[in-house]
Amino acid sequence: MHPAIRIISLIIVTIFITQGSWLSILLVCLLLLPFYFKQPEYLFSAVKMAVRLKWFFLSILLLYFYYTPELPQEQNSLAQIEQRFIPGLMRISILLTILFAVNLFIKTTSKEQILAALLWLFSPLKLFHIEIDRMALRAILTIEYIEYIAERLKHYQTQSRQKNHQSDNIKDSGYIEKKRQSIVQLVRHSAIILTEIIAEAENTASKSYSITLLQSPLKKQFVFPLLLCISLYFTL
Repeated sequence: MHPAIRIISLIIVTIFITQGSWLSILLVCLLLLPFYFKQPEYLFSAVKMAVRLKWFFLSILLLYFYYTPELPQEQNSLAQIEQRFIPGLMRISILLTILFAVNLFIKTTSKEQILAALLWLFSPLKLFHIEIDRMALRAILTIEYIEYIAERLKHYQTQSRQKNHQSDNIKDSGYIEKKRQSIVQLVRHSAIILTEIIAEAENTASKSYSITLLQSPLKKQFVFPLLLCISLYFTL
């Protein structure tokens, strides 16, 4: 499938699922399942990403539970808990579904294909004298720096684990002290990474980039996002 069609489909899914219902979430999950069954390694990376966001999801549940407007007093406690808990659970399900959809898109589409597809999608902006090449270049740099930051953070986390394992003081300290030291190390490493990024950005002037222009998608491929849009519309 053409990379631009994939991006259009992902946008359609994101728009409809945020405005939809449980049926919308179920439909998107059914569409994603065959791809994840075919490539289980994609599923592992998506689950790993979801686990990293566990505290974010928990905060959503707490916010919906404690900051939902007061419900009628005549309702029993079980009904009040359900009306406070279910909306938060639905928001988490929406975010998880979008996460799995984005993960599948990234795993099945190379960086070059994504950039070329964005360049093709932005091509009508030339009529308004907008420099789409500059937009594509910024996208390249953004993706590169995100990958660079992820690699550097992983490197510093590995170093921190090794130091913590070798340090008797950290090993014997309590849970709160361990967390405090982890946060201090994270802040220190973030400052180092920021300095490295600034230094790297100063050297980007000598770099050259090339993007292969894509041919227009086959007309029949536009049927998929159209059917997807119609299907999700009926789940609203």
